[in-house]
Amino acid sequence: MKNTRKRSISLSLLVLLFVVGLATFTFKLIINANDWALSPFNKHLSGVALNSSGKVIDRNEVVLLQSINGKRVYNSDLGVRKSLLHTLGDGSSHISTAIPNLYRAELYGYNFITGANCPHFLNSCKDIKLTLDSELCKLALEKLGSAKGAVAVYNYKTGEILCLVSTPCYDPNNPPIISDNLSTNAGDNYDGVYINRVMSATYTPGSIFKLITSVCAIDNFGEKLEDKVFNCQGKEKVSGGDITCLSSHGNIKFKNALTRSCNIYFANLAMELGKEKMLHTAQSLGFNKSFNINKIQTKQSSYEAAEANDYNLGWSGVGQYKDLVNPMHMLILMGAIANKGKAVIPRMIGNIISESSVDLFTGNYDKVETEELMPEKTAEILKSAMRYTVQNNYGDSMFKGLAVCAKTGTAEVGENKLPHAWMVGFSSEEKTPLAFVVISENSGFGIRAAAPIAQSVLQKAANVITKSK
Repeated sequence: MKNTRKRSISLSLLVLLFVVGLATFTFKLIINANDWALSPFNKHLSGVALNSSGKVIDRNEVVLLQSINGKRVYNSDLGVRKSLLHTLGDGSSHISTAIPNLYRAELYGYNFITGANCPHFLNSCKDIKLTLDSELCKLALEKLGSAKGAVAVYNYKTGEILCLVSTPCYDPNNPPIISDNLSTNAGDNYDGVYINRVMSATYTPGSIFKLITSVCAIDNFGEKLEDKVFNCQGKEKVSGGDITCLSSHGNIKFKNALTRSCNIYFANLAMELGKEKMLHTAQSLGFNKSFNINKIQTKQSSYEAAEANDYNLGWSGVGQYKDLVNPMHMLILMGAIANKGKAVIPRMIGNIISESSVDLFTGNYDKVETEELMPEKTAEILKSAMRYTVQNNYGDSMFKGLAVCAKTGTAEVGENKLPHAWMVGFSSEEKTPLAFVVISENSGFGIRAAAPIAQSVLQKAANVITKSK
């Protein structure tokens, strides 16, 4: 009798496990069937579906990618094709941030019931309208020139990304030949060509990190921060090492220290605040966190000071030591400072438009999601300091009519290489709510290499957003 009961219990458990397993499989099949069926390795499905796939268009309805007679056809302009490589991909799976790969179910009209090859009258393939302006992206690519780097601009009120460009790049109509380890036949100029540097890279920030140190100081000292004075003699010995500055500023206060980018001031500020407060602020601002941008997980920025002595902590406060930042994260931070501490999460998808009378899928792509990254008062004080920096250092003539708040950075990367050049900021004008980030790798000083790129791209972006209203 006991044996019969044990066998019944065992059989019941096996049946239960089977039912749970079957339910789990069915759930995953329904949820992930489109990804499995239309993955690049299933060319017998995705290739057929491509015959009737929808288009990808920019914010002005310029066709960027479409299918003609079963072939992938890009825009006729070489500059547009190259500048949007990391957004549109090249038909392979090497570029992980390619929108056609991430939204292939919508483009190809796949659904769980009819699959990838449904009858034409049931076809539910859709066009994807991006928020990007293809001409603005083309300009950004031109301004980056031969340098590796990234440029991004977004509307910090609506979240719409107007420009997203990563270099190096290539013409998707003529992709480089690759070996099994994804190295190209095109030499060093194509090193890292498959990486979307806006989304999937991190860099030493240099002086743009002084904005993060500033947030920590404002949160802890409030308005009294403006009266905090440090003496800069161009060099200061700390824990047996030298913290250096490009100039001897003498006694200097916060706003002028940010304007003159004084290393001594911000190193002392970081040391006085201490590693715990600096780590807490970095964490609250999104360091060691990934952001989701239209199914793309950004690479995490990192701030590591837990084991730092005063010397290393000081250098971390000016954006060196082990500091690493992701360009998209910096763009989000600029949006937060401009937007009273609340960051609107960027997006590239403007709308997904059905081509069929039978719409089997509807998504809310204009939803504005916000995340509070800093107190409103902190954002106001830092915004004022960044505005002061532009007015008293870079000059308002650089960004005519935009009332820009910004900070440049020159990030030392060692190995006898030129520094990375940065510029981040935003327009504080109501009619042009634009935040931007520019990094030009191994290009020297931020004010010389990154600022001219930011100037050209932001002026054109302002025209784009003004015309669209």
